Amino acid sequence: MIRALFFDAAGTLIEPAEPVADVYARIATAAGFPLESAAIRGAFHEVFTGMGDPEWAAHPDGDSAEREWWRRVVHLTLSRAGGKPPRGDRFGTCFEALFAHYADPAAWTIFPEVREILQLVRDAGFLTAVVSNFDLRLHRILEGHGLSFDAVVTSAAARSRKPDPAIFREALRLTGIAPVEALHTGDSARADLHGADAAGIRCFLLDRPRTGLRDFLTWAGIRQK
Repeated sequence: MIRALFFDAAGTLIEPAEPVADVYARIATAAGFPLESAAIRGAFHEVFTGMGDPEWAAHPDGDSAEREWWRRVVHLTLSRAGGKPPRGDRFGTCFEALFAHYADPAAWTIFPEVREILQLVRDAGFLTAVVSNFDLRLHRILEGHGLSFDAVVTSAAARSRKPDPAIFREALRLTGIAPVEALHTGDSARADLHGADAAGIRCFLLDRPRTGLRDFLTWAGIRQK
C-alpha cells in the first residue's frame, strides 16, 4: 500500500520567476561584468549540465559544499560568457548577490496545480516529502510560498545528490516507510527516475507542460476531485 508521495522541487513544484540568464546578466552587469543574456544562456547550460557533484569531503557540512559548488558554477558561467575569468572583490559581490537572489521566495513561482494537489493528497492521508538536489535555501523558499511537507530532504542535508539512492533513503527514514510504500515524481530521467529506481521506489517522470502533477496522481491511481 502506498503511504507517501515524494516530489522533486525545481521543475516539479517550483520554477524561477524569470529566466536565469536575465538574472545573471543583470546582477553581473551591476557588479561590473557587463554581459548579455544570450551569452550567459549558453554558457550556463553548458556549465550546469557538465558539473559533477559537490566535493562533500572537502567541507565541514553539505550546505558549505553546495554553496561552493554554486560559486564554481557562477565563476565558470561568467568566464565562458565573457571570454575571461571574473576576478577580485567584484566577483565575490556578484556571487553573493546571485546566491541571495535565489534564496528569496519571490525569485520562484509555484506551478498552478501544486497547492490543490498537495491539499488533496494530505486530505487522502498520504505523507509528503520533497527530495531535491538543492541547498538549505529550499526550506525558506517552500515556506515562503506556504508549502509544507512531512519531510524536506535536500542534497545539502543528505550530503548526497540524486541519482545517488542515499538521498531517497534519507527521505524514507524520515517518513518511516519502506521503498514499496512510496512513489516519487520529478522532471529528470537521470536524477529522479534512475535515482528512485536505485532506491527501490517507483517514479513518474514529469514532462512539463505535456504532463503535470495531476498526471502523476492518475498514474498513481489516486482519485482526484
